[in-house]
Amino acid sequence: MAEPDKNTLAENKKAYLAAQKRRNLAIGLSLGAFVLLVFIVSVVRMAEGVAAGH
Repeated sequence: MAEPDKNTLAENKKAYLAAQKRRNLAIGLSLGAFVLLVFIVSVVRMAEGVAAGH
């Protein structure tokens, strides 16, 4: 059985790492957007409570 070419392995690893970096960036941005959304909703709800006199 022939071994894969070292250049092919290096290219596959580069492609894998590039895809992993894109996934990590997407997950990070999604998490940041969720945290920002929760923060905004919390501030609005607290402001409503202050305005209502609670």
